[in-house]
Amino acid sequence: MTRVTKKENNPQMREDESSFYLPQDLIEVILANLPSKSLVKLIVVSKLWSSIIRSKYFIDLYLKRSVTRPCFLFTFLRDNRRFFHSISQEAAPSSYTTTSRIPPLIYKVCPPVRSLICCQDLDKVVVSNPSTGQFLVLPKLKTKSRQISFFGYDPIEDEYKVLCMTVLQVSYDSGPVVDEEHQVFTLGGDQKKKEATWRMIKCKLPHCPATQGVCIDGVVYYGAWSNSNSTGSLIVGFDVRLEDFTPVKLHDGVDIYRRDSELMNYQGKLALANHSYKGEFELWVLDKQEWSKISVVVPSWNDLVGGDLFCCRGVTSSGEFIFTPFFSAWSSFIITYDHKEDISKRVEIEGIGDPLRYVKVFLDYVDCPILL
Repeated sequence: MTRVTKKENNPQMREDESSFYLPQDLIEVILANLPSKSLVKLIVVSKLWSSIIRSKYFIDLYLKRSVTRPCFLFTFLRDNRRFFHSISQEAAPSSYTTTSRIPPLIYKVCPPVRSLICCQDLDKVVVSNPSTGQFLVLPKLKTKSRQISFFGYDPIEDEYKVLCMTVLQVSYDSGPVVDEEHQVFTLGGDQKKKEATWRMIKCKLPHCPATQGVCIDGVVYYGAWSNSNSTGSLIVGFDVRLEDFTPVKLHDGVDIYRRDSELMNYQGKLALANHSYKGEFELWVLDKQEWSKISVVVPSWNDLVGGDLFCCRGVTSSGEFIFTPFFSAWSSFIITYDHKEDISKRVEIEGIGDPLRYVKVFLDYVDCPILL
């Protein structure tokens, strides 16, 4: 006679029965190979799965895998909403990995930092994860002055921070450059969402930001102008953990221009490009507090871009320079240039469609299920 055993009505057993026969390390491997949007849905499977997906260990594991498969991240406005499309840098240009959107009228977009991206429109600041489609609207800034935002990550405390400066007065030719207030908003780490708020911090380096920022090893760098006659143009480094500002002196004869200067991550080092829009420019790379120059001349430039104005937006982890239109109009293609092989290509981007506004392209974007 076959004995029938009645299963106990144990809530804990019911909750974890989906993973009862799988060791946790195997569950982690399986989850690490799923798309981020799927993982957002799977956090409700059980407390075990939720704790795994939310853990720093799993996020680091997932990022380690994603770094080997970087993407181009295209962001643009359509129908008064900000859209994101990510496309593999290695696969065919038309292979999309994710599409997401955030609330209307978000114009300024900071470069992504470990999968998250910060957007700003006037006094509204939004942090979003295009990989999951989630977004978090931060409390409004209590100021009516002009605002400039930067986004960074502190790997020691595992915290993201938004730095917002309210600029009171800017004089390009003479007189002082004044930035009135500096505020910081912290996400992650030990910061609780219900306690999260903007905090005022002090800056002993009067300056006015002039370029977008780039976060490298826990420091957000951006080009700026100083009110010191002896300094003029400089690069400012904001230490995300210490929340202090440090000047970085430029090479003699090199200046910062609002529309023509671009800071970028060049193989883990800070770099500055001043554009000519003719496929020729000088890239200045900072290594151990010393600047070195790389001259870039893209072959067959006119044949590639025609009469359009294109400028360098950065260098991929594989060493390719990427060029996109100087203005925000959509051109349906980008230019890639391998400096070592001296090979340039025109890469058509299909499937995004028209009409598009305020188009930006970011390099080496990595998919990760960081939850907001």
